[in-house]
Amino acid sequence: MEHITIGGGETLQKITMDEIEELHAEQHDEERIEGKPCICVSSSFRAVQLAFSKLWRENDGIPKREEIKIISTLPAEGSQQAFKYILGIEPLSKTRGEFMLAPPVGMENNNAGIENYVFTVIRKSTNASFPVRVRPEVFPAGFFCVEAKSEKRNPTRSDRGRTEKI
Repeated sequence: MEHITIGGGETLQKITMDEIEELHAEQHDEERIEGKPCICVSSSFRAVQLAFSKLWRENDGIPKREEIKIISTLPAEGSQQAFKYILGIEPLSKTRGEFMLAPPVGMENNNAGIENYVFTVIRKSTNASFPVRVRPEVFPAGFFCVEAKSEKRNPTRSDRGRTEKI
């Protein structure tokens, strides 16, 4: 998968989904299923790729962290971690974008559904925004029921098999 190139101060950084997923798995003591990233990380990464391609066209240069704002309705840790990593919101970063989590009422505690997979990327210098909504066909039937069980740490063997196919 294509990397994201982003500016921070005087330097450019190339970010891959693999490095974000490795960080996510490491911090949450998880293993990647068959080498695949979690859907929260991958959907967030792809949303930024798409939004950058629309808001910063080829002749507009490379996005700089300080001119980016991302609003997400997905309270999942993997998604938040992906956005924060891309925006440089970490202790060692000298430049930072802006991130805001705004889940719909009742969906604040990882009680996510398809309506949470909406991300808006804003180019602050022009105030242009690009909303990204993940298509429902990305998720297999019953995905959100399985995710709810997984969050409670009691999925059945059948449930685990369904999430591994994503």
